[in-house]
Amino acid sequence: MEFSKPIFDIIKERTSRRTYGKTPLAGDLKEKMLGLLAEPAESPFGAECEFRWITLEGLEASQKKKLGTYGFITGARDFIAGTVKKVEALAGEHLGYVLENIILHATDLGLGTCWLAGSFNKSGFAEQAKLGADERMPAITPIGVFKNRRPVEGVIRLVVKANHRKPWNVLFFDNDFTTSLSSENTGELSDAFEGVRLGPSASNGQPWRIIRSDNGEAIHLYAAGGMDLDRGIAVCHFDLIVKERGIAGSWAIKDPGIATPEGMKYVISWHRN
Repeated sequence: MEFSKPIFDIIKERTSRRTYGKTPLAGDLKEKMLGLLAEPAESPFGAECEFRWITLEGLEASQKKKLGTYGFITGARDFIAGTVKKVEALAGEHLGYVLENIILHATDLGLGTCWLAGSFNKSGFAEQAKLGADERMPAITPIGVFKNRRPVEGVIRLVVKANHRKPWNVLFFDNDFTTSLSSENTGELSDAFEGVRLGPSASNGQPWRIIRSDNGEAIHLYAAGGMDLDRGIAVCHFDLIVKERGIAGSWAIKDPGIATPEGMKYVISWHRN
């Protein structure tokens, strides 16, 4: 499914929606989302994932109670659950990429979503998703018609630092981790970097860093802790923007050997073709 407007605009528009109305999801919108879930789940990480549509419609009160989100989400009728194999390498990064792509499509359709990785009853959702013994469910998102934010959401957003984003000089570097990279020096990749900066992450920790090297011909993503999902989201934003802009490049997992601060882990690289 194609986006209806520039992906950079959709990335800037996307925000976590935690309050939903009683209006059910229109049939055509649900059909579009289900079609999107059925598309091949591809990412530069080359792993596998699946998605299950979970609805509260028709469930008994006891079953609905098991699908708790600990007060973070109110009124949601439908959820998308992402599943991966327990033992597959880079499965979390892959799911982060693919589910963020789905969430951006939902944003483009005017629907509300919210990344949930820890603040939901995993056993309850696993039961409804018929999770296999070899599977795990790293994240879910509500999907639907959202309402204006509740007063309590202001507290939630404050706790998770929803409006906070680290500046460029903390996230992006040139050739090594001692030289900060400014937006004025990134040329046609400037929006791709900014798209990464605007990406959601657990508690908005933004636990990734990017180094540009080879005279701007390569970028290398590193992780300073955080969740594997966060890394996939960052790669998703960069990848979607450069592809839309027609900037040819390819991804590979090949450590460039750049000296890193303690606790920093290499993840993946993009090279201009």
